[in-house]
Amino acid sequence: MTPEIRLPQFPPEPDCDLRFLQEPKRRRLGSAGTSSTGYPLSPESPSLRSVQSVIEPEIIEWWYPPMLDDDSPYLFALQELKNYIHDWKSSFRDDFWHRKSGKSVLSVIVCRGSDGGLAVHRGMNTEVSLPAGSFCAERAAIARAASDFHEASSLLAIATVDPHDKLNPLWPCEVCQSWLAKLRAKCPGIAILAFESSSCDAFAIRVNSELLQPPAMMLPPSLGLQVTWKEQVELAEGTKEWPWEAKELVYVDGAWTFLHNAQQNILKQARSRGTHLLVGVHSDKTLRQEFDGPIFENFATRVGRVLQNRHVCSVLKDAPWTLVHEMISTLGIRRVITGSVCKARDVGKEQGSSDPYKVARTLGILEVIPSLDAATERSVFEAQMSQLGSSHCPERN
Repeated sequence: MTPEIRLPQFPPEPDCDLRFLQEPKRRRLGSAGTSSTGYPLSPESPSLRSVQSVIEPEIIEWWYPPMLDDDSPYLFALQELKNYIHDWKSSFRDDFWHRKSGKSVLSVIVCRGSDGGLAVHRGMNTEVSLPAGSFCAERAAIARAASDFHEASSLLAIATVDPHDKLNPLWPCEVCQSWLAKLRAKCPGIAILAFESSSCDAFAIRVNSELLQPPAMMLPPSLGLQVTWKEQVELAEGTKEWPWEAKELVYVDGAWTFLHNAQQNILKQARSRGTHLLVGVHSDKTLRQEFDGPIFENFATRVGRVLQNRHVCSVLKDAPWTLVHEMISTLGIRRVITGSVCKARDVGKEQGSSDPYKVARTLGILEVIPSLDAATERSVFEAQMSQLGSSHCPERN
């Protein structure tokens, strides 16, 4: 009788991790290319052990929140994801759920409710080193929607982000792609949103493996298409870093005529909100276009006085009256400040005009600070003339 031959069993090498055979490959687009350069973004996997087998579409141009309608499910997904990120950052997090990678991924799924309104469900990845592998954030959100009895056909959009900003922008992994392929039989128009960063200011939208191209953003007539924001920046004496190098860049703008006490207070308050204060100064031409009144001081005088203020780190010359997303993104602005006595009132512009801070307000980065008093450039000028005993008013330049 032939004896049974048993082959020796060898344990795997200490540095050999077989879990990657089961680990779904998360799709990520690298950050080398941007919309400003026009270069395509190279796809790569966040795991060096994995081999990229699916080529993701190139992101050439980003979407921004102002491009979306107020009732868009994409905008709703973006806003709910920002809320989720805020809650994630401010809550206790149990490391047990991410024992394998140590990384959290957050997802929200937007559904159409039975009443016609929009509903949202959250999902977070769980990685507890089980033989079945990880449970991705997208699948967790889909499971929540199913558990709350939403029909598969009601799914509208899924938005996913890495709150650590190590892997963004993130596309669904292979397993999630398989789930979505089956879901599309019920909801062919379901959209996937991937974000440039956890600020959620710029994102890409993909439907059925096709990237949706964003509409062209309309710039104010005074700007044109060849604006080079960085070339318009001048550093104050003693400042070493450029605004886009700052950890927390704060922006405030205005005419800054006379730099009266209320304006100086706004500069002081704005500087306390970040590590670098960039002050936009409107040109004489911009002021003439925006309001019908005298220009009390010329552009060079106003810029020079602002640069000498101890709270100012840099100045954006010829700043646009209306903020645009390209400027915010290019310069790296994290917060925009204005006073309760806004710049329109300061220069004597009538109320009811268009909001110059609409983009910043939509992005959630605008802060209105109570003004020191009700003083305006016009009231300061009139007070000075009164003290001189003269009613002279300079002609408009």
